[in-house]
Amino acid sequence: MTRGAARRARVVLLIALLAMLLACAVPAVRGQGPRILLAEVTGAIDRSTVDYLQEAVGEARSGGYTALMVRFDTPGGGLAETVAIAEMFNNARDVPILGWVGPVGAHAWSAGTILLVSTDLAAMAPGTTIGSVQPVEVGPGGVVPVTDPKIINAVVTAISEELALHNRPIDLASAFVVDNLNLNATQAQSRGATELVAPSAQEFASLASGRRVVVQSNGTVYKDFTLKTAGAEIVPFSSSSRVSLLRVLSDPLVSSLLLILGIYLVIFGISAPGHGAEIAGVIVLLLALIGLGFSVDPIALLLFIVGVVLIIVEVKTPGHGVFGIGGIIAIILAAAFLAPLRPPRFVVSPDYQLYFLAALLTPTGFFGGFLLFAMYKVQQVRHRTPIVGEMVGLPAIVKDGLRPGEKGYVTHRGELWQAVSDENLPAESKAYIRAVDGIVLRVASAPPASAAPAQSARNWLASLLRRKAA
Repeated sequence: MTRGAARRARVVLLIALLAMLLACAVPAVRGQGPRILLAEVTGAIDRSTVDYLQEAVGEARSGGYTALMVRFDTPGGGLAETVAIAEMFNNARDVPILGWVGPVGAHAWSAGTILLVSTDLAAMAPGTTIGSVQPVEVGPGGVVPVTDPKIINAVVTAISEELALHNRPIDLASAFVVDNLNLNATQAQSRGATELVAPSAQEFASLASGRRVVVQSNGTVYKDFTLKTAGAEIVPFSSSSRVSLLRVLSDPLVSSLLLILGIYLVIFGISAPGHGAEIAGVIVLLLALIGLGFSVDPIALLLFIVGVVLIIVEVKTPGHGVFGIGGIIAIILAAAFLAPLRPPRFVVSPDYQLYFLAALLTPTGFFGGFLLFAMYKVQQVRHRTPIVGEMVGLPAIVKDGLRPGEKGYVTHRGELWQAVSDENLPAESKAYIRAVDGIVLRVASAPPASAAPAQSARNWLASLLRRKAA
């Protein structure tokens, strides 16, 4: 290669390297603009929601995001989990927390309202609602508001502290809980529960830009930000696989159904071992306990045990279905007691409680009925007299004649069987099955000795009945 060619090659290589460096630098330059991490709280608030938002706050800190925006569309959830999340928001002193109820048609009821007023800046989309914080429980008479002062005061105090920290009117706490106040987007803004009305997350970011966020208590300032979120890129947050799995298991409906299904599988495995149902049942029960956080009501646990015992008694000593039906009823009642939505631990909307009970009790009864039917069929097959043993002593018709020691064919109950005999049996003659050797029948012209007494007893009984009837 000549010196000029080598120089040109070096120039081309240098240009290529510069182009690569420029290409790498362009995304970095674009990434310097404001970015907002978007997390979502949908469905019931539970332990997985705490882990999910904890990861989101950590990502917002380490990723250099301008703010963390939390979108709410929830019926409420666990009060302890709600308080933990509110504390997490307050302690995230280097990250502004923006709360948004959206899109149109979304709501943040009960515990969701507490979380919304715990954010540093709150907004709602048109057509959304918050409120209904008064705890309720579903009883025989329907949905009944909880009036226990201990529970009411605890919820009012939780909301009051968050309203005071974020410079919002604390009189809203009593209105939300005692008066069961509900507000739409415009009403929430006018009463000071929220600061903005924004139809989208991007619009919320634009309206929030330039606003000063101050979180303080008793003269101590915990947060003081001037937001610069205009034109910010909204980046959806993706949680880890562990949190995603916990999120599924911690859903009250999922964990309750898993517990019931696991108990049914264990019962079926005990009654019909060898199919692996008991192993699958234990695994499903462990997953359910993870989701429930081991918070199984003692009454529900007792009813579950009674139900299991009754079903096993039905399997071992059939009582015309009485024990089995009683066991299914006990398990259905246990499922009703299990519903982990009662105050003071949970603050959820009445509609969600009714939906939860309907969605839990319907498959519980269906699974129980199917399990009872399946176990009945298994026991029916187990107690059935073996077909091979039934054949001994019954008659058969010789097809083409049989010679001693030679195989031929006979028909028994319309089926053609191979047969062998120790004597001559002409075609179309009647023979009796003395033994079954695999798929070959051993036949003879006379019934076996063990069958003769039974036959004579039947004949004697028949004659006796005929004599009485005469």
